Amino acid sequence: MNKKYRWFTVVVILAILSNVLLGCSSSSQVVAPTPPKQETRTVVDQLGKTVTIPKDPKRVVCLQHHTLDIILELQAGDKLVGVINKWQSLVSPTLGDIYPRLKELPTPGDLETVNIEALTKLNPDLVLVTHYMPKNVIEQIEKMGIPVVAISLYKSDYEQASKLNPKLKDPDNAYTEGFKEGVALIGNIMGKEQKAAELVEYALKNRELVKNRLKDIPSDNRVSCYMANPDLYTYGTGKYTGVIIERAGGRNVAEGINGYKQVTTEQIMDWNPQVIFVQDRYENVAEEIKTNAAWQEISAVKNGRLYIAPEYAKPWGHPCPESMALGELWLAKKLYPEKFSDIDLQTTVNDFYTRFYGVPYKGKH
Repeated sequence: MNKKYRWFTVVVILAILSNVLLGCSSSSQVVAPTPPKQETRTVVDQLGKTVTIPKDPKRVVCLQHHTLDIILELQAGDKLVGVINKWQSLVSPTLGDIYPRLKELPTPGDLETVNIEALTKLNPDLVLVTHYMPKNVIEQIEKMGIPVVAISLYKSDYEQASKLNPKLKDPDNAYTEGFKEGVALIGNIMGKEQKAAELVEYALKNRELVKNRLKDIPSDNRVSCYMANPDLYTYGTGKYTGVIIERAGGRNVAEGINGYKQVTTEQIMDWNPQVIFVQDRYENVAEEIKTNAAWQEISAVKNGRLYIAPEYAKPWGHPCPESMALGELWLAKKLYPEKFSDIDLQTTVNDFYTRFYGVPYKGKH
């Protein structure tokens, strides 16, 4: 065999061996299986939008404090991977004692803004937002392939449902129906339908008790009330605070304004409320009222009827289950103590907290 032919033979043999080795390598290579497509379902949020979500969401980001409160009452906090920024001041720092893991969770956004990069790092199955989260922010989240569900806790058409200060024809009905719908929706998403139904039933039962005991009070004989917030802000018509006062047998002196507005000391003096309420998160406002000379001639201050609402009452602009189950009862007992003298609020409150949060109430008031 001449030299040229030998070299040709070597080249052919090497080529054959190369193909064999490549074939072996290729056949032994493990191909990663394609992950199964996640099953989905649809829900209708409180803006009336149909949203496609995973059938069983495991990783939920909650950017609304009322919804966060409800999730913990449904004992579904284990599904949270991110929560609203500054939840301590929006709800209460004691939520961190009830559910310690809350203190460790990332906070990728608030009521109106979102850090998209921080949010996507959490790989959420869906995000729960407030009804007045700007539309462009919701669209930003959706562009990342993340479903967004808006919660309002009141029932209205889209124009009013998407507003912080809605104009509602019948606020009591809007908040009652919206509360039932909102809690049921959150329960459905979190896989806690039965607990959600129990929570709504508990709240409505206590509301009925209050209603029955106050039904004979004439509208012109109701106690006039004012809800004092920082910097002379208060709640008028269209906010749940007006509903909780009315349900408790009172009359909101600021009913002539709409939403959450700033008023003047002169207006408050002119209204001359018989009772002033302050939320527990704004205790400093009560101290200012007690020491400010301008307030001393107002009936509520003169007669020692300035009350700091306990944490569980939550007489806020939007309802929470505690607001309806406990807050309306607490306010009614303050306004008409003789009609509720048989009610031991501490027992009632502990029952609610143990049943839904899983621990007895440990708040300050």
